[in-house]
Amino acid sequence: MVTLAGSDEGLLAPLLDGTALAVRVPGFVAPSAADHMAGRLAAHPSLSVYRNTPELVRVGLSHYETQDADGTTNRQALLDYLSAAEQAMEEIRVCCAPYESPLDRLWKALDASYGLERARIAGTPMFAGVCRVFPEGSELLPHNDSLLRDAPGLPLGRELEGQLAANIYLRVPDRGGELQLWDLRPDEAQLAQWRAPESSYGADRRLVPPPVCEVPVVTGDLVIVDATRLHAVSRQERGTRIGLSCFLGVRRGRPLVYWS
Repeated sequence: MVTLAGSDEGLLAPLLDGTALAVRVPGFVAPSAADHMAGRLAAHPSLSVYRNTPELVRVGLSHYETQDADGTTNRQALLDYLSAAEQAMEEIRVCCAPYESPLDRLWKALDASYGLERARIAGTPMFAGVCRVFPEGSELLPHNDSLLRDAPGLPLGRELEGQLAANIYLRVPDRGGELQLWDLRPDEAQLAQWRAPESSYGADRRLVPPPVCEVPVVTGDLVIVDATRLHAVSRQERGTRIGLSCFLGVRRGRPLVYWS
């Protein structure tokens, strides 16, 4: 993991050139602002479980939720996701007020350095900037992320040369909740062999090698990882983790794209 002083030009360089599994910007959000945002988001009336990952709850939407258990797109779920995108993004900004949304600040910095566009499906902007809440006792099993796998019919997935995940931590548990990283890009066959029997997305920890890096989460930090490599979140042993996140898609010679 590479620790940087800010989110200016060069933020993504260690990930894009393959020299790091993660970049970290400490104190991206001031602790008082992070606590304010976390409290507002945790009390939001739309806070609810993921459609297909019920151990986690969120404010906002995830494109992953538009997929059914067999991997096919649920057309109604996709329509709901796209139609609610603008309102959901604005509601999250309201929860951050009077502070600027830290994701808006990140997106401005990335736009200045790399160019940035919001991802679209058939011309309609995708939602970006989900708030994920990890209740005490929850975890995120080892997995990797691929828009091409999640939405094989979406042209954007075929355009991407890389997929990153940005996480901004607004509240962290007193114990547990570490970000775990592997220098592995398992193929679909390997992922199928590792699949945890009770999970729709993740690997059985007993079947994968130990992570090569474990990152303690700190309130206010920004951490960006290569989402195509295996990663996980350890169990929240005591307390709750609340954060804002989005994906960043890398395309050769073109602006980055962002979505959730």
